[in-house]
Amino acid sequence: MYKKYLILLGFINLTSLAKAQWNTSGTVTSTTNSVGIGVSSTAAQLSLGPSTTNKKLFIYDAGTEASGLGQANSEFRVFGVASGINHISFGKYSLASDSFTEQMRIDNAGNVGIGTVAPQTKLDVAGGITASGESHYYLGSYVDPVVGVGFAVKVGANGIAVNGNSVFNDGLSIGTQTMPTGYKFAVNGSAIATSFTVMLKSNWPDYVFKPTYQLPSLTEVKAYIDQNQHLPEIPSEQEIAKNGLNLGEMNRLLMKKVEELTLYLIEKDQQDKRKDKQLEELQKRVAQLENMNQNKTTQK
Repeated sequence: MYKKYLILLGFINLTSLAKAQWNTSGTVTSTTNSVGIGVSSTAAQLSLGPSTTNKKLFIYDAGTEASGLGQANSEFRVFGVASGINHISFGKYSLASDSFTEQMRIDNAGNVGIGTVAPQTKLDVAGGITASGESHYYLGSYVDPVVGVGFAVKVGANGIAVNGNSVFNDGLSIGTQTMPTGYKFAVNGSAIATSFTVMLKSNWPDYVFKPTYQLPSLTEVKAYIDQNQHLPEIPSEQEIAKNGLNLGEMNRLLMKKVEELTLYLIEKDQQDKRKDKQLEELQKRVAQLENMNQNKTTQK
């Protein structure tokens, strides 16, 4: 009997205490005291304390339980902040050291910082960003990448595409998303530059001027042209149509032909000088013969 009396007394005290802490007005139940879940004491209005068995926050939407913030129609809103606090922090709490390590912050300007406590833009990431598979990042006033309005950046496993242009892992293409095999830079359209430097891997053809170089004869060059309809070593029209024009290599070949042509001109000039000398000697001999004939005619 005494035991039942103690239980009844405890229930009455609990009921009285509950009525003193909670107040129901219509559909709203409120309390002026602090509420602690998983803690024995708290200075905040609501505290969720650490638990060794359950470390999740559950939100319910239309009677359906959602782990974390998973429901599509659920909303998680924070209104008002304490005096002197102007951000929301996400991070890791250590129960052993009773310390909090901030890893993500949303400040009162709406800036989101990951890895930084002072985000300067709408998204400020201190560290790298890894995209698994294919992702899309849109900057500026994006409308449609096909129409080309705005500025769209697409990041995928094979590279980065910017408004239809692509930056691949092994090269850059502009005006096309197809990177030709074996090339590092591709442009579908015209290009203009104030300067363009090509670093050739092959030797510049100054070796043409060395004494050991075997200059083809003009007879050999003519025979090659008659047979192939293009200069020796220079790509044919069909090769250019198929493979395009290698500017660096073509300039090297053209310089070689210019140097060979210079040697031909030098050789031709030497031949002309020899012929001029021979002609001069012949003219002297003709003049001598004419003088001799004239003298003979006078003596008669």
